[in-house]
Amino acid sequence: MVRINNGRIGAIIVIVTVIHALSPLAMQIFVPALPSIRASFSATVADTQWVISGFSAALAFAMLAYGPISDRYGRRRVVLLGLTVFCIGSAISYWADSLAMLVLGRVVQAVGVAAGSTMARAVAADVIPPEKLARAVSFMTMALVMGPMVAPVIAGYLVTAAGWRSIALLLGAVSALLLLMAIKWMPETHRLERGKPVSAVGNDKSSSGKSPFLTPAFIGHLTVLIAVQVGVYGYLSASPYLVIDRLGYEPFEFGYVFIYLTGGYLLGTAFSGWGVVSSRALLACGILSYAIGGGLMLGLAANGVVNLYSLVGPAIMLSFANGISQPQCMAAALSVAPQRRGAASSIVGFSQIMAGGVGFQLMGWLPSGSPTPMTMLICACAVTGGIGLLMIYLRPLAASPA
Repeated sequence: MVRINNGRIGAIIVIVTVIHALSPLAMQIFVPALPSIRASFSATVADTQWVISGFSAALAFAMLAYGPISDRYGRRRVVLLGLTVFCIGSAISYWADSLAMLVLGRVVQAVGVAAGSTMARAVAADVIPPEKLARAVSFMTMALVMGPMVAPVIAGYLVTAAGWRSIALLLGAVSALLLLMAIKWMPETHRLERGKPVSAVGNDKSSSGKSPFLTPAFIGHLTVLIAVQVGVYGYLSASPYLVIDRLGYEPFEFGYVFIYLTGGYLLGTAFSGWGVVSSRALLACGILSYAIGGGLMLGLAANGVVNLYSLVGPAIMLSFANGISQPQCMAAALSVAPQRRGAASSIVGFSQIMAGGVGFQLMGWLPSGSPTPMTMLICACAVTGGIGLLMIYLRPLAASPA
């Protein structure tokens, strides 16, 4: 762990948290614009979903590459490169004259923003002791969701007033500002010891001789994270069509839905960072909340109750579960191999974002117009998360030395 004075650690965490916030902001800000984009290009619902799911897939695969690169060449260079690429992607998105070009711009954006998203977790692990990491990640998560909380509301007004292209313009301006901030205030936090090259992903061994990335406890944490993400993003995929097209609300009104969902997420991260309850107990609370929310939503839909309250109320419990699971699972992943924090961050980031993209695109392929397919997907994810939790309880994750 790089030795940095406490005052500067706080500044570093603030900078990387703001840069990390660009990833969920860039993904979610386009959600209220999907019906408008579909109409603009006369596209199908499934094709339009690629604006989000294409972004998610590219983000996931880019994350897989950035971690090992940063382990070898440092964090700062990777962050600056990523922000530059994101600016280019924003320009392509703004000038897109077809849905395919817009998706291309979104893919370039994702390749860029993946750098900051991956590096935020690795930088935090570089400068914060392992015993404090889960709590730090919880509070980083609380801070970084403030942008995505208001972004869909802003996007709803932008779409209504100036069209969906104004969103790409806004993202380009924000990324340019963050690039200037990183150039001035982002230091290098990772130092390799001379004569000790970094091993390949998964080559670090646990005390049992196995790769720490292949242990049941590590896989269990990833299973919980993936299950929660698939269901949450399945909800995000279906909800704009249900709320805007079926129930008749305006895009800016749908944007306010995110405030309630983010409120549940913030409560979950605050509970996760409380520091009194064990990690396994926290994850159990999260999966229970997730199962109750999904079951309630399914029960209401099965009985023909489809309104704004039946769609948003239970979803707050899903967001609460997501707020608990993310910090705990991320901290567990980053603690397994101290010399491979970049690689560990890549693995968990890839799994998280790819799961979100799968959940989002699944709803484009499933029958639309009814909340039932969405709620069935969420309930299936709750069962899968329970399986991952069982793996964690049977084989607890051993603490790794820093």
